[in-house]
Amino acid sequence: MSYTHILIPVDGSEPSYKALEEGLELAKKYGAKATALFVIPKGGEFIDLFDLKSVREAFKEEGEKVLAKAREIAQKKDFPLALRMAEGKPHEKIVEAAKVLGCDLIVMGSHGHGSLGKFFLGSCTERVLAEAPCPVLVIKD
Repeated sequence: MSYTHILIPVDGSEPSYKALEEGLELAKKYGAKATALFVIPKGGEFIDLFDLKSVREAFKEEGEKVLAKAREIAQKKDFPLALRMAEGKPHEKIVEAAKVLGCDLIVMGSHGHGSLGKFFLGSCTERVLAEAPCPVLVIKD
């Protein structure tokens, strides 16, 4: 099987960076594009805390740091990596991005959540597996 566009969600956790490494290797192997996605969480997970500007800004700053690290990892591999940030429920935004970008593979960690992501409840990976429009490769840590 050959891939043309690989989506790699990153959240600042070690499992997500491990998935990024694997996703970049696959993209190189198949001559595919790769996009790293950070999702700023929004919704019931935060019981309306998200409305506080300072909390929202903290998540945005965290996302910028995570994507900057993803860019550094890709640069070390001499691979062009597209970066995206979205706002919403992580599993929904991952599935949506895969559809919008026409991705034919999602590579993600088996679990994760960065320093700010400890607020998450449930398993994003399981939800993506259930709803993804394409194959999902789950990288165990």
